[in-house]
Amino acid sequence: MARAVSTPPDAVHPARRPARFNTRGHDQAAAHLATLLADSPPHALLIVGPRGVGVGTLARDAVATLMCGAPVEGGPCGECRSCRLIASGNHADLALISPTGESNTIKIDQIRTLVTGLALYAVEGGRRVALIESADLMNDEAQNALLKTLEEPPAQTHVILAAAEDSRLMPTIRSRCAVIRLGVPDAQQASELLADKLGVDAPTAVRLLRMSSGRPGPLIEAGASSDAARAHAQIRRQILDLTTTPPHVRLRQIPTLVADAQGILVAEGEEGEVADASESDDDSDDVRDALVEPAKKRALTKRSTRPTPAERRAAATALLRLWRGVARDLALASAGAIDQIAFPEDRPEIEAMAQRLPTSSWSVALRTLDASLHAIRRNGNPELLLDSVALRWPAI
Repeated sequence: MARAVSTPPDAVHPARRPARFNTRGHDQAAAHLATLLADSPPHALLIVGPRGVGVGTLARDAVATLMCGAPVEGGPCGECRSCRLIASGNHADLALISPTGESNTIKIDQIRTLVTGLALYAVEGGRRVALIESADLMNDEAQNALLKTLEEPPAQTHVILAAAEDSRLMPTIRSRCAVIRLGVPDAQQASELLADKLGVDAPTAVRLLRMSSGRPGPLIEAGASSDAARAHAQIRRQILDLTTTPPHVRLRQIPTLVADAQGILVAEGEEGEVADASESDDDSDDVRDALVEPAKKRALTKRSTRPTPAERRAAATALLRLWRGVARDLALASAGAIDQIAFPEDRPEIEAMAQRLPTSSWSVALRTLDASLHAIRRNGNPELLLDSVALRWPAI
């Protein structure tokens, strides 16, 4: 049975990421993985962490290391034949499995084909490696089909599973894997990565990272830009301005705020849920948030048909979560915890507004928004909920 692996640093496993690893912000986990692969590579490895934090990248680093003909400092050399084949996506001994179809699941036929291939001799004469992306989306039949290979793996064969939630995997699958867990990456390294990948300045990269709850993956995938960061800051200011806006004017502004918010944060999940950086992930475990530009994905555009109920719910949720982030920052600032706000760059505006009303006002507003998010997840009317929040928002 494979041993479980945690990722804390110690004298034996210093937090030194192999130079050729593409993973950023997880030096301790990367160093630990390098040590694990160098000592005695497990036949089954599970890398688990929230979507967008770098699980897939670390899994691909593990693949490259296992298949490299001449590893350097615990990582791939990047120059041998195997490394070149992997970089080009043409390595005959690497099998990639990912969810397919409308159900977005990994099915038994995919695993059966994989198992058959792993039983063959390696074309290149080295190891055969399988990378199962979003392994937690394997259905039960697929997991059962994989179990036999994990129990009795062929020689020189390794299976790497990348997953967001290992609780969706069968206990018998988990127990046969060495496990590495990732959290949110180091903020400085993640923001530097965004600045490099997206071509934005450092302050913009920091704000974008906070907008995605510290997860750089969705930002890079969507090609987020400084326009999104500026739009996000503008919406937060508009929400602050509602405090001094008459009720009837607030109601007129809601449709515009909804469209603007949906244009920045568009949900990938079934419920269309979009998280602001200040919100807990407790109620969005099965949601993959993606930050996109209005022209990228499902942004609200002029259309001849009315939006579907799901689209209306997604749009309202985007604004409610963003609104909740503002309420949370105001409540913290009013309670004297200004250093804990999600967007420190907004501190002057947040602090000035928070001081104009008692802490209880912002606390009530925060509870109202939480209740509205709870209701919308249970098919509450999006427009009525937004109107209620707008009318109950504290006034000066």
